[in-house]
Amino acid sequence: MRSTSSPSDIRRLTLRLAVAAVIVGLAIPLLPIWGEGGWAPFLFSQGFGVRFLILYLLRWWGSVLVAGVGIWFLMRDRPAPAGGVFLAVGLLTAIGIAGEIIATAPHFGRWQTDVLLAFETLEAILLILAGLRALEITPGTAESSAGGTRSLIGD
Repeated sequence: MRSTSSPSDIRRLTLRLAVAAVIVGLAIPLLPIWGEGGWAPFLFSQGFGVRFLILYLLRWWGSVLVAGVGIWFLMRDRPAPAGGVFLAVGLLTAIGIAGEIIATAPHFGRWQTDVLLAFETLEAILLILAGLRALEITPGTAESSAGGTRSLIGD
């Protein structure tokens, strides 16, 4: 079931989805939601050490860095590796969200937790959609394999 859009339209949509996911991923650690109570101070004004900040930002921006590799593949006209990268990062982000939901279950209802989970969920959805769109561009995925199925066991 292939869409009737041209590959360049799909590529543009894929690029938009991936860039939107990168922007959301970059924004997550920059949100002023850290700490207790109301609008908490900005993360960098909390007085954390440089080593902690580097580890923290690597944790949050790791998916952004890998999604950047997917964008690079897409810009180099390699949609299959780009789609794989986007799907892998999106699924890993979704698995991380499931782990965070289990770990933060008693804290649901705190707006900081809810905003953080919403942004992470949005990032995962955008990456998975970008991956699926990138794989639509790849020649030989749906239509060419549907005509000639072969058995791997007895040919």
